[in-house]
Amino acid sequence: MTEIRLVVCEKDCNKKSESRLIKGISAILEQLIEESEVLEVQDSLFHSQKIPNITLENYLIRIMRYTKCSEGCLIIGLIYLDRIQELNQELQLNNQSAHRYLIIAIVLAIKYQDDDIYKNDYYAKVGGITMQELNDMEKEFLELLDYQLFVQQDLYYFYLKKIKQFSRK
Repeated sequence: MTEIRLVVCEKDCNKKSESRLIKGISAILEQLIEESEVLEVQDSLFHSQKIPNITLENYLIRIMRYTKCSEGCLIIGLIYLDRIQELNQELQLNNQSAHRYLIIAIVLAIKYQDDDIYKNDYYAKVGGITMQELNDMEKEFLELLDYQLFVQQDLYYFYLKKIKQFSRK
């Protein structure tokens, strides 16, 4: 078995616009988690046994840095997360599931949107999960999304505006 090495992108991954985008998305996700804390959450494939010790903001930075994904993939990933909750209201983001939902949402956005993609073992390493977990969660996520990966342009810009508003808070 070959060792998988993470490759840091050559460009400056902490540009101001990317930083604001990441701050906005992580603020939205943290608010969703806070709102769902009062609800009884059903365990799923996406729940880790313990709460990850990396913030959502740092996790997004890590994903962006090592996957070299476009900013659009982060936005589309957030849209996928909202879409999944609309289609499956019993599923809620919480501290034990947000990171796993996030990595899968962004990986699917990368595969759907970007030209340059890696193999799943690489994305698993970036996400801090096993390749089997990534494969299983990817399959489940697609089923929960009802395989609806296309995002209308007006919806994309609506989310971009929403993210910008959250990044100013």
